[in-house]
Amino acid sequence: MNTIIVDDETKATDLLEYHLLEFFDDFNIIGKYTNIEDALINILKRTPDVVFLDINMPNGSGIELLEQIKSKNILTVLITAHAEYAIDAIKLDAFDYLLKPINISEINRVHSKLTDQLNNKITAIPIQKIKIKVANKYYIFEQDEIINISSEGNYTTIYTSTNAPVLISKNLKKVEEEYFSCLPFFRCHQSNIININHVKKYSSNQVVLSNDSSIIISNSKYKEFCSLV
Repeated sequence: MNTIIVDDETKATDLLEYHLLEFFDDFNIIGKYTNIEDALINILKRTPDVVFLDINMPNGSGIELLEQIKSKNILTVLITAHAEYAIDAIKLDAFDYLLKPINISEINRVHSKLTDQLNNKITAIPIQKIKIKVANKYYIFEQDEIINISSEGNYTTIYTSTNAPVLISKNLKKVEEEYFSCLPFFRCHQSNIININHVKKYSSNQVVLSNDSSIIISNSKYKEFCSLV
């Protein structure tokens, strides 16, 4: 696992590096930094799997650095001499912490957690994305954020859970063929496609979706719809 160590004490970074490389065979140290500024630049540039980060740093704290990288899906292990700081860090989405003086049994505990987390990350099903061209622009949606697709004549509107509706100058049949021909999308009516995963409730002639919109289900589609939900 690609690893960066951040600590203002050079001896501390060298000692941690020694422990990680001597007792484990899956740590790859790609950087060691003694200040927040250099650490941030290189973490964003190199996107490690794991960052071991000292909380008490000159010119800014490790907590501040954690705030800036926590959206990058990087596992951060805080290092501190004060347990109360570590608990606060966990609340800010740090993955784990090590208390100084660091001992090998604690590193082993953290290593086991890191291994489990990264293995799960590798085997996770990738998020499906749909890229739709509208005029001279491309819109990229995650499959699960699309709630339903409705048409009026030669225009089709895509409704999502995260953005404003997107209008396409194509009829529903064409849009379905290009983007929504497979589950979880289902053509429940001549004017509507729904995402099965967004169904809240339904009756024999309509479905209510997660955005509280009510969509008609045609009689010819009802049996097939029931087999999917």
